[in-house]
Amino acid sequence: MKTISFLKKITLPLIIAFFSAFLFSPLHADQIETKTDDSNNIKEEPIDKQQRWAAFPIISSSPETGLQLGGMLFHFFPVQDSRQQASTIDIRTFATTEEQYFISLSPNIFFKNNRFRFNASAAYSSWTANYYGLGNNSSNDNEAYEAQSLIAMTTIETKIFDSLIFGLLGSYITEDITTKIDGMLQSENIVGSKDSEYASFGIRVGYDTRDNTNAAHAGTLAAFESIWFDKNLGSDYNFNIQSLDLRHFTSISKDNVLALSAQMKDSHGQVPFRLLPSPDGTMLLRGIENGRYRDKILLGFQSEYRFPVSKNFTGAAFAEAAQVAHEYTDIATSSFKTSLGAGFRYALNSKQRFYLRADFAWVDNGFGVIVNVKEAF
Repeated sequence: MKTISFLKKITLPLIIAFFSAFLFSPLHADQIETKTDDSNNIKEEPIDKQQRWAAFPIISSSPETGLQLGGMLFHFFPVQDSRQQASTIDIRTFATTEEQYFISLSPNIFFKNNRFRFNASAAYSSWTANYYGLGNNSSNDNEAYEAQSLIAMTTIETKIFDSLIFGLLGSYITEDITTKIDGMLQSENIVGSKDSEYASFGIRVGYDTRDNTNAAHAGTLAAFESIWFDKNLGSDYNFNIQSLDLRHFTSISKDNVLALSAQMKDSHGQVPFRLLPSPDGTMLLRGIENGRYRDKILLGFQSEYRFPVSKNFTGAAFAEAAQVAHEYTDIATSSFKTSLGAGFRYALNSKQRFYLRADFAWVDNGFGVIVNVKEAF
């Protein structure tokens, strides 16, 4: 097994993310103060009155993690036009009583009236997880393994004619995997069960008319993404992951929103088991254990009704269905796993619709709780 110290793991992505955050800072982005003519009808808010910071503790529990403690810190750059989405930098870190650790840094910077977006993410995790095998009907029997992961990702995206999007994607992942001797992962020689590095390049194209990407009240997203992991880029395996993401948002009345989503992921080549399409339990099939079901193909559907509760709180009720399959011919309407539930959102920044999300779900014949930021879709 590779031996890489914690500091060595996180130094490179943190440097990249910090450098990116300052390189693409408000000195260059939409947040620069400009003079505008009153005829432009731009709704302005004094920069010194705009919210700059938000922080929230992480206190939660689940069978997978035990007690989870940590915190989240967010910085919002001020905007000159209230219709613009603010650039942000967020830091998250937590540890669990099961000796799992996670830390991440992510700048999300907008330019030129939100026509350009730069996003970078750097994360380190040391995580004990369970492997259940592959397939939509995998056994409840599982095998514990430990993964120390370093992940660095970047996206450069532009919007054309106010609705067409085109983006370039890149990522680097290195993982140290510790598995059970003669267990399923070793005996079945599962791809990705040994220490590996993955490097990728991808594209993203689509149509996006959402009024806000944090929590849309109206608009449509239709995006196709293809990511290639190649040995010529430094990856230990050659494989490809493609995805189709469809979302539609309708305002039924003021701040009452019906949100619908459908997504498909398809993978080809020597795909490591941890990168196989899978409901993550946070964004899709909320409340399920991350990686409980994995395979070459993923199909998922989501519906959610969002409604106001008070000044800083909104509520939501949702229904979701998803399944994985090895071939398209294996997909069956009777094989979908479902998640039904409700939750609330607390506004960390109400003007930017930046929410803390808590969802409670009955999923796969069990109860799940999710605490995260931003809407699930």
